[in-house]
Amino acid sequence: MRKKIILLTAVMVIAGLLLTLAWQYTMALPPRQIAKTYLRALASGDVAGAKAVSTGRAAEAAGKLEGKNFTARVDEVSTSLQALGRGWARVGATVELTLQDGTADVGWYELDVMKEAGGWKVVSFREGAPDLSGWSLVLGRDGHVEAAKEVFADYLEALAAGKWDEAVRYLAGPARKSQEASRDILGKGEVISRIEGLQAGLTWARNKEMAVGFTYKADGRNISAVVLFYQTKDGWKIIEILG
Repeated sequence: MRKKIILLTAVMVIAGLLLTLAWQYTMALPPRQIAKTYLRALASGDVAGAKAVSTGRAAEAAGKLEGKNFTARVDEVSTSLQALGRGWARVGATVELTLQDGTADVGWYELDVMKEAGGWKVVSFREGAPDLSGWSLVLGRDGHVEAAKEVFADYLEALAAGKWDEAVRYLAGPARKSQEASRDILGKGEVISRIEGLQAGLTWARNKEMAVGFTYKADGRNISAVVLFYQTKDGWKIIEILG
């Protein structure tokens, strides 16, 4: 009898957990879906589509694209629910794109959505950062580290040769935006001229993101840096250089 009670209790606990997970998943779907719809419309230049699912500052952000010839193909949008309250949610999103020049790019965003009479609407939209939390899975990544090392070496060589446009193609996300914003200043001078002894070692990895530690000499100076990479459809790209 006691065994039956224990078994029944265990079944009820498991059933309760499954029902809770199912409820959470169901509640999270509408805010995540509206965030995806807004981001896809925004990236593709569909101003009307973005405005239809937004209000407030998010609608204003969409309106600023009016008349601008900016479109990108959205390859993938992945979302995660960061917070969920009564009629409000915060959604994190990773958006993989193909830009007008054919190169792959990626962006991270944070959106607040609210439930109104007509359904869920995006009310605020801002750039976010890659989620680098969690334990690292470093086993079986040797081939990826070598590929990332080659990308970083080619990037440094392009900088040393003054090939600015070529260097940008090795970047994505925050790194690409930062370098493009600095083009008028850095593009007029020599950044580095000689790279020697490049060594690489994996420091962190999860899913499509990876952090690689590099040591090398630039113009005779010893340099150490951790470089963050993201695996796009075009291969690994640099998204941030730390140090």
